[in-house]
Amino acid sequence: MSSQVIDQLQAAFPQRRVVDVITPHECDECAAIRSALAGRTWSEVPSSFAEEYCGSLPLLSPDAYNAYLPVWLRAAVENPDGDAAAMVPINLADEPIKEAFTPEQVDALIAVVEYVATHNVFGSDDPINLEKLAKVQSEWGRRAV
Repeated sequence: MSSQVIDQLQAAFPQRRVVDVITPHECDECAAIRSALAGRTWSEVPSSFAEEYCGSLPLLSPDAYNAYLPVWLRAAVENPDGDAAAMVPINLADEPIKEAFTPEQVDALIAVVEYVATHNVFGSDDPINLEKLAKVQSEWGRRAV
């Protein structure tokens, strides 16, 4: 099942390098993020990066958010109990950057949240998992299935 979600991510999100601003803010964390992502596609960035910078998605520019969100999504699928998996639904539900996402990308990111909600330690009948999933589906224009 996880391989199907990873395949969906790979099909929906093209491999591209961000040539403009990766993080518009100047601080040590943003500099580290820029250094790790510069010149790389999302598949070239290890999932450990998303675990280390699990709460850093809001620091990305809109272009970088679209290009590198799959790093966090992939990490969430690989480890549904990890830090990235805990933060992805929060970020996607609370004021996400939604510029330039295709319907296929939206379907893929919702599939990741659905996977995490049903495969983490708390399970698919946990009210918090269900609430996170419903918020992401609502924010991104989808209804719960």
